[in-house]
Amino acid sequence: MKREEGLPIEDLETEKKVLENGLTHSEDLGLDKDFTKKIINTLISESLKIQGLESQGRSKHLYGVFEKANELISKGKKLIRLEIGEPNFLCHPSVKEAAIEALKTNKKIGYVSSAGIIELRENIAEKVNESYGTSVSPNQILMTPGGKFGVFSGILTSISEADRILLVEPYWPVYEECAIFARARIDRIHTVLDEEWRIDLEEVEEAFETGTKLMVLCNPSNPTGKITAADELEAIVELANEKNVTILADEVYDAYTFKPFRSILETECNNFIYIQSFSKRYGMTGWRVGYAVSDVNTVKRMQKVMQISATCIPEFVQIAAIKALEIEDEILKKYSEAMRNRVEIASRGLKSPSVSFKKPDGGMYVFPRGNVEGFDSREFAMKLLSEEKVTISPGLAFGEYPEHFRISLGGNEEDIREGIKRIVKMIEKWKIE
Repeated sequence: MKREEGLPIEDLETEKKVLENGLTHSEDLGLDKDFTKKIINTLISESLKIQGLESQGRSKHLYGVFEKANELISKGKKLIRLEIGEPNFLCHPSVKEAAIEALKTNKKIGYVSSAGIIELRENIAEKVNESYGTSVSPNQILMTPGGKFGVFSGILTSISEADRILLVEPYWPVYEECAIFARARIDRIHTVLDEEWRIDLEEVEEAFETGTKLMVLCNPSNPTGKITAADELEAIVELANEKNVTILADEVYDAYTFKPFRSILETECNNFIYIQSFSKRYGMTGWRVGYAVSDVNTVKRMQKVMQISATCIPEFVQIAAIKALEIEDEILKKYSEAMRNRVEIASRGLKSPSVSFKKPDGGMYVFPRGNVEGFDSREFAMKLLSEEKVTISPGLAFGEYPEHFRISLGGNEEDIREGIKRIVKMIEKWKIE
């Protein structure tokens, strides 16, 4: 009926009124407020499913390019890979040596605490407190097999079926996949290039009014490289505190920041889960080391997910992570400067009337838009791979962005320069065709 009348299936203002009315009657009947919210949101979620608005997950938009690329590689084709979110920075030799020494000296390679060994958590607490002026204790830290597991366990323990999670588009598709796994209701704020990916605070407030339990904030953003401005972050935190919303702050790209950056740890946020990873910061992608910082009770809940799934991070890997922390200054400066150079190369290469983009404030990605009539990044990505042997990620993997695509700056400078040259050439060719 809504489609026949041209009405939107999803209407947050109407949902807000339904929720307010339900809570009023709930109070009159002496019912628990949280229980009432759960029932109402469950009914709304089921209604949306019936109307065909159930989230299916966006990772599928990445699979076509990835599988075709692997097929070509198996046939001996040389590709320029600009779709993989992995920097080519090498792990420092002393980190490897620390792991080897731990393997040699330990007679048994056994289980350790699922929270992480205390020496590593103490080192992280000290580093975090020095960096942000906080008073985080080791008991507020959970070691995780990479940042992704921190995101997963954070989402899984913060929301349950029909609870509302707020995502800011464009976003890393893993957030959505985790929310779908938890059977949560996903609300979205759509940001746009023409407004420099700015988050509309009125939309945040409107979403919070409908009973949001968790908001995910990736800062700097994957895929845009946008850094949330300090005043914008403070305003979001203030709204979250008012409505008792937890913020999951994914800050794994904070090592690559080229403009002033403010962490969630530097705010007065009442309820937060801070996610960090050794992958991007220390060139340790395959080691699978990350961590979460939150209040003690939240960390305990997240630890239960760790206990029943991955059990623990191997001790020798954690010992290597301690070494990485010890030489952090040497590593971070080198990697940050390298990424800054890659951003400059990409920005120069993308200067074309056929392409629009915002130069990244940080991170390791660019999210351009093809300024060509009828441009579809899914079709473009496959054609680019087939004809120019360059891979990119279609924009629909990150939200409703069919004209955008993500370029990863994880590879070497020569590949980035040549790959972007081919991308621009293909877009201009697309325009002629």
